[in-house]
Amino acid sequence: MSGLLALYRRELGLAWGRAGGPLFAAAFYAGFATLLPLAAGPAPEHLAALSPGVAFAALALTSLLSLERLFERDFEDGRSICWRSGRRRWRRSAP
Repeated sequence: MSGLLALYRRELGLAWGRAGGPLFAAAFYAGFATLLPLAAGPAPEHLAALSPGVAFAALALTSLLSLERLFERDFEDGRSICWRSGRRRWRRSAP
């Protein structure tokens, strides 16, 4: 159990220790979801019609914040360039 706890702490530290972590994504979502209805107006029926779309758009845009970290390693070692150029084989240059 202590190994699992150590792994969880390590992963949590990696997630919170870099720029663009979960706190930034949560702040972006809260800001987007707060400011867009303020721009739409105070009518409750109008806000009720907008709320599902606003929630979806905010979550979709928030998920884009993590894409850089998702593909960072592929870009560093050249895999993404191989994928874009259409080469089928990828050779690892360094272990």
